[in-house]
Amino acid sequence: MPETLDLVWHPDGRVVNETHDDPAIPRVTGFSTYWVAADLGQANDYSAVVVIKDEALPIADQNRVIVGPRERTVVYADRFRGVSYVDVVDHLIKLRNAPPFGGKSELVIDGTSIGRVVSDMLWDQSVDHHAIQMTGGQDWNKKTARYVNAGKTFMIENLAVLFAAGELKFAHDLPLRQEIEEDLASFTVQTTAAQNQIITQSRSTAGHGDLGIALIVGGFASQYLKPQSILTGHLRGWY
Repeated sequence: MPETLDLVWHPDGRVVNETHDDPAIPRVTGFSTYWVAADLGQANDYSAVVVIKDEALPIADQNRVIVGPRERTVVYADRFRGVSYVDVVDHLIKLRNAPPFGGKSELVIDGTSIGRVVSDMLWDQSVDHHAIQMTGGQDWNKKTARYVNAGKTFMIENLAVLFAAGELKFAHDLPLRQEIEEDLASFTVQTTAAQNQIITQSRSTAGHGDLGIALIVGGFASQYLKPQSILTGHLRGWY
């Protein structure tokens, strides 16, 4: 068994090891995909997009070939304002289809408030995506093929767990990393008189919240929603 494998990267996000017709080397399929996540603001507010790279590659493990550990990395971040919803939709579609995301990315947006407008515009153009509607609950459920309801506290706690466990990290050269961290720091947990936990956000010049929301949405999607692009064959149920 070779110490390193020759990997073949497929356009749909599948990654398989080359066996070179050696019967002693099994062919194993891993994945390398992306989550493009967006928070949409009003015309004079910021909108933000982050991209999470999500992969688990075939590796040699002694005398076996296995799918290695899953790694998620924030590899892209952008913030913009003063553009029309039409331009926002065009930007999201172009970004999702741009290299290296094209063909192996999933689009997920904050579907709360004006996110419903953007979601409808994407749907009218037959652009598959998930629209996450933030609720006050502590759980999540899928309402339709497009809409998912998820508790805001639940989603923020999910992101905190991913970072704490080392299952999600920032790329070392990520633009706007400091701004993302400031956004995330602006969220605090408060306990009500009924002993319910609620999330509040302090708005300041240091943190707008949009980049943080985009990452919260993307982290939730990467943990609980399966990408549609490679849900066929032996990859069904891949995590």
